[in-house]
Amino acid sequence: MPEVRKIADRIRMVSVRTDKFKTSQIIVSMAVPMNENAAANALLVYLLKRSCKSYPDFTLLNRRLDELYGASLGAGILKTGDAQVLNISIDYIDDRFALDGESISDCCAELIAEMLFKPNIKNKSFGSSALEEERRLLVRRVESELDDKGRYAYEHLISNMCEKEPFGRSRYGTVEEIKAVRMADVYDAWKNTLETAVIQITAVGSGDPEKIASVFEKGFSGIERNPAEIETVFAKRGGRFKRIEESFPVNQGKLVIGFRAGTESVEDNRFAVTVMNDIFGGGTYSKLFTNVREKMSLAYYCSSSFIPSKGIIVIESGIDSSKEKTVTAEVVNQLNEIRDGKNVDSLLGDSKLSLRERFTFASPEKITAWYSSQVLLENILDPDEMINGIEAVTAEQVIEAAKKLSIDTIFMLSSEGGEADE
Repeated sequence: MPEVRKIADRIRMVSVRTDKFKTSQIIVSMAVPMNENAAANALLVYLLKRSCKSYPDFTLLNRRLDELYGASLGAGILKTGDAQVLNISIDYIDDRFALDGESISDCCAELIAEMLFKPNIKNKSFGSSALEEERRLLVRRVESELDDKGRYAYEHLISNMCEKEPFGRSRYGTVEEIKAVRMADVYDAWKNTLETAVIQITAVGSGDPEKIASVFEKGFSGIERNPAEIETVFAKRGGRFKRIEESFPVNQGKLVIGFRAGTESVEDNRFAVTVMNDIFGGGTYSKLFTNVREKMSLAYYCSSSFIPSKGIIVIESGIDSSKEKTVTAEVVNQLNEIRDGKNVDSLLGDSKLSLRERFTFASPEKITAWYSSQVLLENILDPDEMINGIEAVTAEQVIEAAKKLSIDTIFMLSSEGGEADE
């Protein structure tokens, strides 16, 4: 079990002290409501990663990272339920391998804390050239989805399926929103994040978690907190069925089907739905893979994924566009077979074995990703608890979980023919 410390109001530190790995990681996850400020928030986290007061340019910052045995910084944005989560992280060698007993973890915690609390700001500005560069890079990230047609289809399914819910927004904001962000918006986003975000600092390694925690306690001690209330909308059943189609000159059609999982929270029936989804389309033994892809050759790929933070299951497949109705019908047929209990007993063991391996994390990055994804949850679930919950799932529970699924939206990216990158 990890150690959990309260840093401030709705701020906690989750630490896993271990000497299993050669490297360590600290990640700061800041959850804010997903809304029209998404673009400014996204630009903020990339600007924070660039510099700080003590190291105001790339040269000085990289020199400091070299002094920390080649530590590396990272930043990114995720959606967790109806929240936008801003992540900034630092990876570094474990303290055991530092010379002369030096604590690399303490130094890395101080560096990432300075980036949060003392960014390179002058007159409420991160610098116009820095903002323009990060704006250009963020627009490129959003536009690059067009180059990955599978990702494009997935994002368009979600935006249509959850068009009246915050989850339907892009985690980066739209291109138009990014281009409209002003410096004052980014500065306000920084102040707002420190004051209102639900925050979790996750640390994995052999460093002293109390010393790491004290760095952030000091940083937040002078900030008046007013944490945001972030509530995620869970729709137990799909509403009025929607089908959306777009045509594009691709070599392969993309069929994406969104199901509501019938859950009302992250914890609701999580273990049973996880196993059911895995049997449905989670691995090479799953019903979608062995039947739709292998036996019937209806798809180039066909798999399912479960989003517990939103209660959604998504089927993704690459198909010949002319086979859309056939593939959709067979996906529903395979779900009905699970509801009828067909082969569920025989697949249960394979699924549990695969999921056990999937939740046995072999790197500090995977451990921090697991815990940081729980930034909004009151009770932390560790990987062993997840595995034990999965092991206890029965065939009957899988069948009942499958019966709660309902189709909400289908998005079809149809092939127009011609040559195109996939």
